[in-house]
Amino acid sequence: MTDAPQKLPQIDTELLERVEQEIQDRQFSLPALPDTAAKVSKAIADPDVTIAQVSKIVTADPVLSGRLIQVANSPIFQGLKRIEDLKLAISRLGLVCVRNLVISLTVNKLFHVKSNPIIKNKLRQCWANSVKVAAIGEVIARGRWRIDPSEALLVGLLHNIGAVPLLNKLAEPKFGVTNEATVNQVLTNLEPQLSKWIMEHWHLRPDLSCVPVLIQDVYKSHAGPANYTDIIQIARLHAIRNTDHPLANIKWGNVPSFQKLEMTPEESLEAIKQAQTEIRSVMSLLDPAK
Repeated sequence: MTDAPQKLPQIDTELLERVEQEIQDRQFSLPALPDTAAKVSKAIADPDVTIAQVSKIVTADPVLSGRLIQVANSPIFQGLKRIEDLKLAISRLGLVCVRNLVISLTVNKLFHVKSNPIIKNKLRQCWANSVKVAAIGEVIARGRWRIDPSEALLVGLLHNIGAVPLLNKLAEPKFGVTNEATVNQVLTNLEPQLSKWIMEHWHLRPDLSCVPVLIQDVYKSHAGPANYTDIIQIARLHAIRNTDHPLANIKWGNVPSFQKLEMTPEESLEAIKQAQTEIRSVMSLLDPAK
């Protein structure tokens, strides 16, 4: 038997219905991929694209070029020889990985906008959580069959991307949101589905775009081997551990994703403890300001 869902206060219920109605009426603008990421994604969708062509697109953004070279030289890819050339970096990383990384390394701009203090602070919190989930997910995904660590990184970073348009909407004067509790309730109810829609809007595969919705049910299992939902589910549990998140104190032994990843909660805690240096390295690549 499960607990009955809490009824929202009337004022918050009305706000929620207004936001939902705007979504249904298509008065909600989904954020576009950052320009360079969109160009790289389009180029790599062409099976005949060359490394030189992708390099030319990325070169237009010197900061991004430098960060891709930095990633290629990082312990994540364990190159035997340090490289300074963008084409060599793209060759080492692989085109699919480059696409995932370009999106991951540019999407942070969406979380940093001018707004009222409550919305601005909540966007910062969402971004920090995304970076942590992405870094832990990337580490968990390494060496696993049919799981690409760069895609785990990308999905972890985008699992709450729906917060961006939601928070921007709540910042509009007509909604007049002035307290964090209201913001949290709207995010809890609407963010997962919006995150899924944005990932679909950006043409991510269905097995990736479904993750924000599926991880909402921590006790749900599925047929077949471990997938990206399991990776991000476990990464999220580690990221919110020792916080005031509603799921921070659940019993991990009841979460099927641990079985899918063939590890006990205790083994996962030890693995993450041992990987702290790698996790911090990935986080610093995603968010150099930290």
